[in-house]
Amino acid sequence: MDTVGYIVGEVSTSEFTFVTSRDFAPPRLEYIVVQVQEPNRKIDVLAQVTSLSVSSRLLGESLGYTEVEAILNRLKSSPPIVQGRAQVLGYLEGNAVRFPRHAASPGTSVSMAPDDLLRKFFSGIESGIEIGTLINRPNVTVQLNPNGLRRHLAVIAQTGAGKSYTVGVILEKLLQLGGTVVVFDPNSDYVLMRRDPKRNPTSFANHVEVYRLPTTQAGRIPDEEIGGAKKFTMQFSKLEVDELCQMTGIAPTSTNIRKAIQTVWDKLQGTDYTAKKFREELEDMANGADAMMQGPPAKGMPRARPINPAIGNEEDFDRAFGKKVAEKANVDENWFDQEVPKTLDHETRENGENRESKSNGKLPSMDAISGAQKALKYIELLERVDIWGYEDIPMRDLIRPMTLSVLDVAGVDQWISEFIVAKVLNETWGIAVNEGLPRPVFFVLEEAHNFVPGGTGMQSHSAAIIKRIASEGRKFGLFMVLITQRPYKVHPDTLSQCNSQIIMRLTNPQDQQAIRLSSESISEGLLGDLPGLNIGEAVILGPLVRVPVMVKVGHRESQEGGNDIDVVAALERARSEVITERRESKAKEEKKARGRTEWKEAV
Repeated sequence: MDTVGYIVGEVSTSEFTFVTSRDFAPPRLEYIVVQVQEPNRKIDVLAQVTSLSVSSRLLGESLGYTEVEAILNRLKSSPPIVQGRAQVLGYLEGNAVRFPRHAASPGTSVSMAPDDLLRKFFSGIESGIEIGTLINRPNVTVQLNPNGLRRHLAVIAQTGAGKSYTVGVILEKLLQLGGTVVVFDPNSDYVLMRRDPKRNPTSFANHVEVYRLPTTQAGRIPDEEIGGAKKFTMQFSKLEVDELCQMTGIAPTSTNIRKAIQTVWDKLQGTDYTAKKFREELEDMANGADAMMQGPPAKGMPRARPINPAIGNEEDFDRAFGKKVAEKANVDENWFDQEVPKTLDHETRENGENRESKSNGKLPSMDAISGAQKALKYIELLERVDIWGYEDIPMRDLIRPMTLSVLDVAGVDQWISEFIVAKVLNETWGIAVNEGLPRPVFFVLEEAHNFVPGGTGMQSHSAAIIKRIASEGRKFGLFMVLITQRPYKVHPDTLSQCNSQIIMRLTNPQDQQAIRLSSESISEGLLGDLPGLNIGEAVILGPLVRVPVMVKVGHRESQEGGNDIDVVAALERARSEVITERRESKAKEEKKARGRTEWKEAV
């Protein structure tokens, strides 16, 4: 190994200073090797250059211009002193990286780390995921340890730094290793993974499934371009009462509204009902109460529940409303909570038994009836959503071995996206806990700050299950990959559960602070490097790699769906369209003018 310097000054087990020459000084971030003497052996310790400085003994900072000029005229030059600082990374012992317990001695030679040694550090992992190469060594590939995903992964970068491309590289390799991956894709970044940039099928195209909601809204990328998509629907009749309330934002304190929904839900159990049917049952309940209070309405007039403005809060209103309905029906006000009596006359008994068979032996409670009218607006909101069908989430298809399932929710309202994420994660969690999963399942969550937000007042339907999987999922074979450009907006407890991190260019101080608080293995030096990273360059930390490493992300086989538009080309097309339209318009005007001239001449 060629010597490029010598250790000088005070040396510690974690860092050291060395002198070198401008002719062969190793660049910043380059890897070097020093020998450390331990009691019974010498070990080769890998270190990384963190900084370089150049100084002169003759040309001090206190000198003026004329003094420097006089010295240079007499001596012609001042030999520079080139010093470097290096951080100790450790040495290999088997497949593990150990930290030395002794420091190198001043005067120890510093050598460039050979490629073979670096490959042992950063490659040589069984069934590894090849992510790219070292920034300064394009001949040295870097492999990620799939076992590092057991503690979850966060991919963090500002917009345009290449995070979606990087995740695509990882997913391709993970899929080919046999992975089961479910991607929640709010930007259509991964819908093109069946095709390469030349529109040819990828080597894993048969293992990729794209699901889209049955919406009338056109997707950002047409189905024909992605090679077809399956419809992703959910059965309305499979929703629990809590899910209905969660989707629509019905507060736990709205007890009467929840009782109305619970009553209709109980009545419809055992049938494959739609949102429309659910809404109609609520209307019947609300209109039935109106009928008892105000008799038959005038022809063509809508029924409306009268509200007494003299009654203040909802509780007082419902109490008075129940008493008035009971008086109108000539029954006790608690009659609605009683079972249908068997001693009524034939017509009443028949109607009561009819109703009993549909409502588990009880008529709607007064609270449920009073909440029915208010519940209607929430169910009407769900009825307008396009995600309902007669087939439920194909969970068994989503968690098949060696399958990458992309759930494209681009253009969908955020609350619907949150519910889809929550529904799929809850269903998988139930399978994992109650039945056990035969294989690990990796969930990839783009725009994670929208689905598990941090800060007071920030809420999401999906946050609770994401936090649960982040803290407990590894015990059941459920692992998360969170992708975000705003780490400070992600719930800190969830971000801190991602022990492995891939961090790309990041300039926002708040985002850098969030990373500093969530990651134990990032140094101030690496944090300082983040703003200077180029597109496609990344810092990788945690169990994915043996030591923190900076990489140039490698080639991706599939086409990327998240590319920004070429603004210049788009503007050129717009200009071309305007010129074409003007020419066509001018040609039409000339044709019309010729026609009028010929007609006048003929006349």
